[in-house]
Amino acid sequence: MSDFHPFATAVHKRYTELSKNELYVIDLPGDDLVAAYLAAFPEGTNPIYRTNTEHDCSCCKNFIRNLGLVVGLIDGKPVSVWGVQGLESPYKEVAAALDALVLSTPLKTIFRSEEKNYGHESNTQLLPDGTTKRWNHFHGAVAKRHFSLTPDKDVGEFNAKLHVFKRGLVELSADAMQQVIDLIEAESLYRGEEHLPAVQGFKTMQSKFDALALNNKPTFLFENADSKGSKFRNSVIGVLVQDLSEGMDLEGAVKKFESMVAPANYKRTTALITPRMIADATKKIAELGLGDALQRRLATLRDVSVNDVLWVDSEDRALMKDSMTTLLMGAVKSKPAPTTGATDISIADFMANIVPTAQSMEMHLQHAHLANFVTLTAPVHAGEPRLFKWSNDFGWSYDGNVTDSIREKVKKAGGDVDAKLRFSLAWFNHDDLDFHVKTPDGTHIYFGDKRGGHLHQVLDVDMNMGRGTTREPVENLSFRAPRDGDYALWVNQYSRRETTDIGYVVEVAHQGGVFQLSCNQGLNSGESRAVGTFTVKAGTITGMKVSSLMLPGGVASEKWGVKTEQGTRVKTLMLSPNHWGENAVGNKHWIFVLEGCKTDEPARGIYNEFLRFDLEQHRKVFEVLGDKTKCPITQDQLSGLGFSSTRGDTVAVTVKSDRGNRRFNIKF
Repeated sequence: MSDFHPFATAVHKRYTELSKNELYVIDLPGDDLVAAYLAAFPEGTNPIYRTNTEHDCSCCKNFIRNLGLVVGLIDGKPVSVWGVQGLESPYKEVAAALDALVLSTPLKTIFRSEEKNYGHESNTQLLPDGTTKRWNHFHGAVAKRHFSLTPDKDVGEFNAKLHVFKRGLVELSADAMQQVIDLIEAESLYRGEEHLPAVQGFKTMQSKFDALALNNKPTFLFENADSKGSKFRNSVIGVLVQDLSEGMDLEGAVKKFESMVAPANYKRTTALITPRMIADATKKIAELGLGDALQRRLATLRDVSVNDVLWVDSEDRALMKDSMTTLLMGAVKSKPAPTTGATDISIADFMANIVPTAQSMEMHLQHAHLANFVTLTAPVHAGEPRLFKWSNDFGWSYDGNVTDSIREKVKKAGGDVDAKLRFSLAWFNHDDLDFHVKTPDGTHIYFGDKRGGHLHQVLDVDMNMGRGTTREPVENLSFRAPRDGDYALWVNQYSRRETTDIGYVVEVAHQGGVFQLSCNQGLNSGESRAVGTFTVKAGTITGMKVSSLMLPGGVASEKWGVKTEQGTRVKTLMLSPNHWGENAVGNKHWIFVLEGCKTDEPARGIYNEFLRFDLEQHRKVFEVLGDKTKCPITQDQLSGLGFSSTRGDTVAVTVKSDRGNRRFNIKF
């Protein structure tokens, strides 16, 4: 019989070479491989030695059960320890049989062992006649990279990683990955550029995986299980791809992603669109012939028919379409009587009983109306196909800039604006004013004691102290569970730094609404001044005694060329274009066009809410188009204040008619 030693040496060399890289084990019990080994010997080549066959030794079987099951991966193909060449029979046949069996068995997991050696190179047996016999065996040392004190734990972690990797390759759609790549390249995904290599890398890996034959896919998984791509599915960008693959809408999926990676105050500024969405929308726009209809401008009085407005001042009628009859009717003027006291009235009653006889109107803007500024828009090219849901081509655009709002300033500074009771102080220079309050139980809350021992009351915004100053400072006192009783407020000038833009505004928000009080006089350093005492019951202010220096309303400010806290002539009163003529689409807005009121920024001419129904599926693209095609500023424009039927606003208007000058508080 041939010598076993070259066989054992060749297997040892093969195993040692494979151990330089990662090793895996096949899904086969070790004893089954041992049985296959013994069965592979041709008949008569494994004779009985004493009680067992010559090659049935425990040392070799220990090697076969463990290291005989391992394979390495070379160039994407499994290689076993049995693939040795140049052997003589019968070991040539045995090695070939084991190599074929191992390579035909699926891979199971990574190889890890807490044993450092399997088998022994040789041992010597003392024979009865006093001589010795040398026995050679399979043997191999476990490399450091494959040794572990916790092999089961390591194998479990690898299997979990392999599972995630496989699910990612199988479940994540190529379309979803391309959609994310498009968003990143269009700079429409917050911090997306950080994740672009990962998405592109995984997409390439998935393409290779999909191209493999079925029997080669497992090898690919094992070979790349420790790559960065194996963790892709459970990464934040992988979760986004997974959500899109599972059918979540783009907006929701991206919002979820950005909530994981963005700071708490991050707010998306652009709509989410991809090249494919743009192509689809462009095709639709071309089919409907809407290319020129996308060009918008600010509307003028000459664009609007007098028949589409609710009322127009006689000075402005001549500028409008179809105005001859009404122009003649407005030629007769009468001298009105002095203004009477203000009367509360609903917009419906105002339209039915006051507007028909009105000769002129004057609106009294307040600080609370800063978010009501609106301008009308019109098409650049008349006669184009209809873009909006209603039958005319007009639209409107509210100004979203409410930076002067005290509530918004407090919110931006981190103050509680949703408390049941809130006292906020705002001023307009670098002075360090301090807000003080004495609560019903006698607690004094100020910068030195911001809670007064109670969790549900706090001075949560304190600005312009020390070196950090701003010209838009606020302070805020909030009460989540206000006690019933009297709250005494005062302002202290801790440090006077300027003599310009003096004065301050106090905003009071309670269960009954919001109102403002202002003082136009400054304070010297160290001086205090009372605001007033406010009686609170169940979160509502039921009574107050206010300092004579505190005036109703805020400090006068200017916006779009008109000032708050004073009257401005109304040029015309109209409904929003979606309710002109026979139209009745969506919420109704009453728009008071004011003299001298002109938007100082380009206005949006297209809103998704306006689009006709067959364009709504492309709303993401139109969101961007609306931002990119704003109407340029012009001197001749229809701008003023708008009031929706859903907000419950109130505005004061003085009306001149034959019955005199009467002031009305109109409730919308």
